[in-house]
Amino acid sequence: MKKIFTLVFATLMAGNMMAQMHGALKFAGASTANVLTQNVENASDTVRFEMVNAAAGNITLPKIVNDNFVIPSFTIENVAFAMGANHVITMVDQTFATKVTVGGEEKDITGSSFTGTYNMADNSLTLKAVFKYGAMPFDMTYYIKAYDIKAVTSAINVNVGGAFNYNNNVTYNVRKYMDGNVQKADVEIPTYTLDNTVMGNLTLGTYTVKGLTYDEEKGGFYRDYKDDGLTFHFSAETGGKKTIDGNYSFNPEKDNNILVKYNGNKVEDIVNTFQMGSMPFAIVSKFTSAPTAITSVKSNGMGDGKIYNLNGQMVDKYYKGVVIVNGKKYLKK
Repeated sequence: MKKIFTLVFATLMAGNMMAQMHGALKFAGASTANVLTQNVENASDTVRFEMVNAAAGNITLPKIVNDNFVIPSFTIENVAFAMGANHVITMVDQTFATKVTVGGEEKDITGSSFTGTYNMADNSLTLKAVFKYGAMPFDMTYYIKAYDIKAVTSAINVNVGGAFNYNNNVTYNVRKYMDGNVQKADVEIPTYTLDNTVMGNLTLGTYTVKGLTYDEEKGGFYRDYKDDGLTFHFSAETGGKKTIDGNYSFNPEKDNNILVKYNGNKVEDIVNTFQMGSMPFAIVSKFTSAPTAITSVKSNGMGDGKIYNLNGQMVDKYYKGVVIVNGKKYLKK
């Protein structure tokens, strides 16, 4: 009986976990590329993992740049994996081969080893690839531990100078990860526009705040970034003419901070307070996740209809990909 139960449980897990990989997932994290004595380190590389079926997926590695070489981004197709306990997908050691085109010339990429794990419990992806590129005589070893980037879209309310309110719809990219024993978050603030403000039509450029840590008092991940050396592009247009157009830093004498609150694994609120350059007014943008997104899922099982995809939409039992049941993610084939 125990063996039968274990088999049934493993089968359900394999089916349920498929739902979580519906579509491509993006992961960002620190990487190292090594060939002989040369090391190329990148604090934030991005990789993609796209499920093909319940036993294979495509992995896209980023471009690797060094003073002596540039290896373009490439995709390793049909990487075999096995689904194990505790929501962990394991990519067993395997070889791979693919091609890239550089300057009209096709180059071979031959991999002697590829291993990895995708831990759906903490949304981490760990990969190691050993390969030769083109006529390169030595193996390159690429290693990365990255965490899932969640894109969250909803309306924001932007208050300028404490008196004027404007609205827009934006998508933030948020990455929550472990840095040693400390859980942190990175937030990419997108480019967005504010029309018909007191300064005309404004465009605020993108920037990324890294290293938010959990603040018990504030109830979310928080960072004061006024001294981080960040810049962003800001422009204003009135009557078809640009009155402001340039890159600005944040005023270190003023409030420049961001707070991200979660409800379970879902980003619920983002409050960004900032003041750039010598401009006399502060800007506060408040993001609240769309009400259609799920905050919790109450379900007694797969058969009661309470199954959601990663966009928070309810789906039926025939849906294939990554699903959320009782607030947990599963792969369903």
